[in-house]
Amino acid sequence: MNVPFQELNALAAQDAMEGRARIFAIALGVIVLLFVVNLVRTKKLSEEFALLWLFTAVVLVLSPLFIDYLDRVAYAIGIEYPPALIFLLAIISLLLILFQFSMRLSRYSDQIKVLTQEIALLSLRVAESEKRLASAGVRNSAGQHGVPAERKLPDDGAEAGL
Repeated sequence: MNVPFQELNALAAQDAMEGRARIFAIALGVIVLLFVVNLVRTKKLSEEFALLWLFTAVVLVLSPLFIDYLDRVAYAIGIEYPPALIFLLAIISLLLILFQFSMRLSRYSDQIKVLTQEIALLSLRVAESEKRLASAGVRNSAGQHGVPAERKLPDDGAEAGL
């Protein structure tokens, strides 16, 4: 086999670049994985949101290791440019994360509406109770039934101990 020296250098450089790109992707995935784990550990990211991010980080770590299989899958489903499959999977995972956020926002919006209605009802009840107490206090000072606004001493002084 007579392969020109320049072609061998080009192939070696391509393999080295592939190796460097794989190492970079693995390092990036490990950094994302450690970042997400740290955010969960410090309670800055809830566990339910962390699951998708952890899955994304694991995919980032594993995809360079199985890139040959991803290339085969890409060709099998008719994708001519295999890195397009990786972008497609990244877009799908981002859409799943956005969908999860949308569901959470919808749930929070419903909870805010219910809480606002409950606060309005409680404010109305407090206002009505204050009205009743205020009117009961006025009636008591006028000598009508209810709890007296202030305690009156008997006129004859017998109960006061005099």
